[in-house]
Amino acid sequence: MEKEVRYGVGEQSFEVMREGGFQYVDKTSFIEKIIRKGQYYFLGRPRRFGKSLFLSTLKCFFLAKKDLFKDLYAESIDWEWKTYPVLYLDLNVGEYSEPWHLENRLNSTLSLWEEEYGIEKKNDDPSIRLEYDIRRIYEKTGMKIVILVDEYDKPLVNTLDNPELFESYRKTLAAFYSNFKSSAEYLRLVFLTGVSRFGHLSVFSGLNNIDDISFDDSFSAVCGITEQELYDNFKTGITLLSDKFQISESDIKLELKKRYDGYRFSAHGQNMYNPYSIVNVMNKEEFRSYWTYSGQPTILIQQLRKFNVNLEHIISVKCRLDALMGLDLNNSNPISLLYQTGYLTIKNYDNRRDIYTLGIPNIEVEEGRLLVIHSTILRNHFKR
Repeated sequence: MEKEVRYGVGEQSFEVMREGGFQYVDKTSFIEKIIRKGQYYFLGRPRRFGKSLFLSTLKCFFLAKKDLFKDLYAESIDWEWKTYPVLYLDLNVGEYSEPWHLENRLNSTLSLWEEEYGIEKKNDDPSIRLEYDIRRIYEKTGMKIVILVDEYDKPLVNTLDNPELFESYRKTLAAFYSNFKSSAEYLRLVFLTGVSRFGHLSVFSGLNNIDDISFDDSFSAVCGITEQELYDNFKTGITLLSDKFQISESDIKLELKKRYDGYRFSAHGQNMYNPYSIVNVMNKEEFRSYWTYSGQPTILIQQLRKFNVNLEHIISVKCRLDALMGLDLNNSNPISLLYQTGYLTIKNYDNRRDIYTLGIPNIEVEEGRLLVIHSTILRNHFKR
């Protein structure tokens, strides 16, 4: 009897995925690129695209949990499998509506690290506290530290409609992140993820040597599912869909492509399928707009409303790379915002003119765009 395939819908823990026998698309080849290439990284991708799972994979790798990597690419890497101290900060969880919420979140995480490594708390200021903790952890373990930050921008996104609180959070995060550069001698790796790369806000002012791999061709497939990965990892699911709907497997593949493929994150990168939707389709054996109805990005709704942007006419646009890289909240041009939140993607790149053509990735995102338009109209109506 064929073994039943388990799909980790919404699961963000590499350890749970591997120990639970869930279907895992091997992304560990990118770990080799990271450990050989540099020290500081930033990766921006739309929500539910696998950023948290990749960070969790990095965490397990640096904690030397080698058994979890059996039969994966990482098992073949020339690596000593030493246990590094890993500091994992998840800003995707928690409330960010009051001035003290962010500091409470940072300090509660610092307390966990201090308890784990037997360090005495020396200060109430998160930035000063982190600086001290990094040095003491290095001294106690004799190992350089790995720092992983998931959704670095969540507190900022959640306070866009509150300029005073937004500015307070920005200063707190800028001071906190500045320790990553000043403590470079104690650090093995710093890796941050988020949806948006905020421009002109000095969040990374103290970390000007960070490598933004969001548009790097060699990292274009680090999150999401390539067509070959879909065919290699989801054969059983495709067959079950074919049997259920009584159509050929080639027609099932075509339907998956029309609905969930079409994302591209660099000039010459591969087209990517939405991983959240693919896993849900395989698990439920139904074609639905899973990503669209899993939530609408707050940042998008707020900015469209703020500048009264008509999303109905934004279907295909041309721009240069710098228009996509930084998110300037004082600029009414929504292109970078629509790209970073996944509602537009790279469709073509003109190397001669250095021009990117953007468009809607697939049917699911088109449905999502219409939903955002409807939500924006309703909010503007009730606001009046």
